[in-house]
Amino acid sequence: MNEMDLWNYAQVASNTGANQGIVIAILMGLGFWISGAMYNSTDKNIIGKVTASVFVLTVAIFFLFNNALVEWNINQVAAGLAYLKETTEGISPGGQVIIDANDPGAQFSMVPNLIQGLFLLSVLVMQLSGIWMTKKS
Repeated sequence: MNEMDLWNYAQVASNTGANQGIVIAILMGLGFWISGAMYNSTDKNIIGKVTASVFVLTVAIFFLFNNALVEWNINQVAAGLAYLKETTEGISPGGQVIIDANDPGAQFSMVPNLIQGLFLLSVLVMQLSGIWMTKKS
């Protein structure tokens, strides 16, 4: 393993995370559409409400998982670069930036940071309120 292998891995992992992020954004949009349709419906039943709620909550889990996977991958790259720094003649300045800016070798965690958490919470409140609230005429 050399530094270029780690940079290549980081690129592939980032591309995968970005592709999954696009799909998650589309699914969130679908969740907003479902929420709006449910809110405007005069004939909502409990099965529809529960099914729509399960959908938006699972998309939220996908969001958390994808963000955690992207972060974990870059932390593993940082750990690999730190290892190379200690066992070889050194690494590039860009490799040192990756080490300094991340948490090398950190465990996988789906706990979001503050901004991610607030974003996801706002999305869920908007979607679930449309599903469960009744439109006032």
